[in-house]
Amino acid sequence: MRQLLPVFSVVLGLCLILVGSASVLGAPAAQAPAKPAREEAAEAPKEPAPKAKGEEPAGDKLDKQLAAISDRLTELMNEEMNLTMQLMSMQQRGNELVDNPDKATEELSKGAATPKLREYKQILIMSAQKVQALDGKYVALQKALKPLERERERATTEQKARLDELSARLQSKRRAILEKVAGYYEKAAEPKLALQLHAEIYQATPEKQRDRTLKEKVGNLSEKCGNVKDAVAMFKGILDSLPEKDRYHDRPLGEKLGGLYEKIGDYKSALALYRACLDAMPADKRDTDGKGFRDRIANIEKKAGKSSKDSKDRSKRY
Repeated sequence: MRQLLPVFSVVLGLCLILVGSASVLGAPAAQAPAKPAREEAAEAPKEPAPKAKGEEPAGDKLDKQLAAISDRLTELMNEEMNLTMQLMSMQQRGNELVDNPDKATEELSKGAATPKLREYKQILIMSAQKVQALDGKYVALQKALKPLERERERATTEQKARLDELSARLQSKRRAILEKVAGYYEKAAEPKLALQLHAEIYQATPEKQRDRTLKEKVGNLSEKCGNVKDAVAMFKGILDSLPEKDRYHDRPLGEKLGGLYEKIGDYKSALALYRACLDAMPADKRDTDGKGFRDRIANIEKKAGKSSKDSKDRSKRY
């Protein structure tokens, strides 16, 4: 029995060691103390706000819109080329109906209505309408460009340049088209329709860009339509826009405006203008170049003298 005691003690010690190890291994691992919520929030990485589905940078969107308008403008210009070929064919057929197109317009304005003249006029009207239909498409494109102009402040320098280029091209193109339509109406002896179109061009054109050709066209058509006072205002504006030293050297302008003054009975202004134009001529050219003005002056003075004599005769009767 005494011999077994040492063995028993060793076995008991080993058991105690094994039990202690199992307790240590089964114990939960120590954890770091929890951090305050504010600290965790501060350390959390900030994620960028999600983009709306399909959203794209404003600059890229404007580029695409400008490119779309440019492409559409190219399409319309190609369409215009094809239409021009058709119009040339129609015009050729119309010219075959009359001996002299200019004379035909004059006859139409006087009310002539032969079968050939009626057909000639119909061709001109149809041509004008076809071009006007094309102009409607250019108008739609101009309207599509207007909202993009409001993005100018946020646009890049390059985008602003493209906006300006497209706007200028559309304005120039529309003027050319409206002038073409007005030309057809003039040939068809429809000056009122032609005047409406040129008046539209005039209003759409910035004042500083209204050239003399446009002003003269509006003035001449106003006269044809019986709006002589409007014609006077237009040609007077042209005269006043010239430098003072050159104002009365323009003989055709002086004759035109003076003739309009005579039409509305403003002989005083007509005489003053004719005399100013004569005085502006070199002395050695007044005999030849000034004959037209001298004849006009004499004619007005003759009318004034006859009117004065008639007044005196009437006074003697009463």
